[in-house]
Amino acid sequence: MQDNEEIKKSEKVKRLPKIISALALAWLTSSYIYPVYINLGGRPIQINMFPELYLIPLFGLWRLRTEKSPYQRKRVKWMIGLFFLYWVIIFSLYPKSPFVDGTTYSTYLAVHMVGSLPFFLLMTGIIFMGKRADCGWNCPCVFDRETIGFAFRDATLKGEFWWRFRHIKWAGMVIVWGYFIYMLLAPAQAFTRFGKGMYTAILWAYYLSFLIIPFTGHRSFCRWGCPWAATWGILNLAGFYKIKADVDKCADCGLCERECDMGVPIRKLIYKKGMIRSTECMGCGRCVNICPNSVLTFHDYRDVFKSHNLSSLERNIRLAGGLTLTGLIFLDPHSPWGYIGFAFFLTGLFGFCPTYVLINAVINRIRKTTGQEKS
Repeated sequence: MQDNEEIKKSEKVKRLPKIISALALAWLTSSYIYPVYINLGGRPIQINMFPELYLIPLFGLWRLRTEKSPYQRKRVKWMIGLFFLYWVIIFSLYPKSPFVDGTTYSTYLAVHMVGSLPFFLLMTGIIFMGKRADCGWNCPCVFDRETIGFAFRDATLKGEFWWRFRHIKWAGMVIVWGYFIYMLLAPAQAFTRFGKGMYTAILWAYYLSFLIIPFTGHRSFCRWGCPWAATWGILNLAGFYKIKADVDKCADCGLCERECDMGVPIRKLIYKKGMIRSTECMGCGRCVNICPNSVLTFHDYRDVFKSHNLSSLERNIRLAGGLTLTGLIFLDPHSPWGYIGFAFFLTGLFGFCPTYVLINAVINRIRKTTGQEKS
């Protein structure tokens, strides 16, 4: 009898996060689909505007309390930090971003709008760091799904049948890039005639996808519907990123595939190619860190351009941060910060910082001089 009561209590504890998550996902969806207003001082105020600002940190804290993997806890911390840096602070400093057609639009949306400055900067980062530069670590959609929707991770649909559905998003990618060509050919007409309707349809699909998370898992839109995930997937193949496999160590236990939220047939890929080089891999690192035999290892630009005097983490920070600042060259050509950012990008890319060499030379000179005086 006591065991049955403990089982019931355990089931209630497991259900509670899902109930709260489902309610939060519905609230998130309503922010775009059904805005709710109250009258405050004679002015209508939308009370469900930008719920990500409080839901992502709250559910992020829950993730940190419940996540058992040290690597994933570190990843969640980075995601929360990047959320505030890129999607709150930078958005506040630079609310508008330029497009190739000469127009400007909200920076918050422009990152995932083809033809914008941040869009091309992000493309560059993905070539060097892989799809994880957006889909794994730094996309607002991912923040929502990896925090608010994470309670439904166990609902992820996997297997050969669901793996085929990944091709649906290629249709969206073709439409988006077709619009880009239209924007170049007819910049004055493209957005009003086609772009506005296209982005509205994408946003409706995006927000409605939160409602199916309890039935399909938290990354279903990333797997089947996101045109940006399709574009980044091509760069996953064309760029430096991949996960290499030491197949001789593989025990064929299947843990990697059970951990993969994107439904990637990992064992099939590594036995065939000796690596995971797929349009679907988002670089979350679950397969790499769950493997008991250390079969899988990350590889990216740092394995091609060997470092001289910078750590691996510092190179990533310099490359990503420098690339971000490089955008200032186009926003304010007379400011030095964009050019300084580009220099930081290069130091990260090649793993060499000349400033460190000068500082070490000065320190060694001081030590040598001080040693001579003491003698």
